[in-house]
Amino acid sequence: MQTSALNLIQLEGEPGWKELDLPASYGDGRSFVMGDNSGDRLTVRYFFRESDNRFFAKIYFGSATQGPPGYAHGGSISAVLDEAMGFAAWIAGQTVVAAKLNINYKNMLPLKTVATIEAWVDSIKGRKIITKSKIYDDNGTIFSKSEGLYINIPKERFGDILKEKMSSFNSE
Repeated sequence: MQTSALNLIQLEGEPGWKELDLPASYGDGRSFVMGDNSGDRLTVRYFFRESDNRFFAKIYFGSATQGPPGYAHGGSISAVLDEAMGFAAWIAGQTVVAAKLNINYKNMLPLKTVATIEAWVDSIKGRKIITKSKIYDDNGTIFSKSEGLYINIPKERFGDILKEKMSSFNSE
């Protein structure tokens, strides 16, 4: 994902992370989380660590994500955690949609912060996929933790969108 915002904001991965070049749009619209190129809202780069199948994102919360004065809106945090947990399930080969999210806000996230999101599949029980994630900064401050229940649905329901998304995960 190359945008003008990424040229201004350093969103570098860590050693051992493989960058995922995900398109900002699928089907008829742009991604709510990563479809804005202004750099004023959310700017995101996605990564995968093969050693433990963890999904990561480096994300910048611009001033347009404001909720309480000077801090990111809980809805913007929730949106990126939902997307990260969903992507973690997709990378694990599960074609899922969210059924339930539980977000625990630990600390307020200041605007213009670059944070890391870590997400993983915790368990698979039939069609039910449980994922977990957390968002933190370089100092180790945890802003939020989350758990999601995702439901695996038949791949045919996604049509051509599935081909686009899965080829993104498998590209080198």
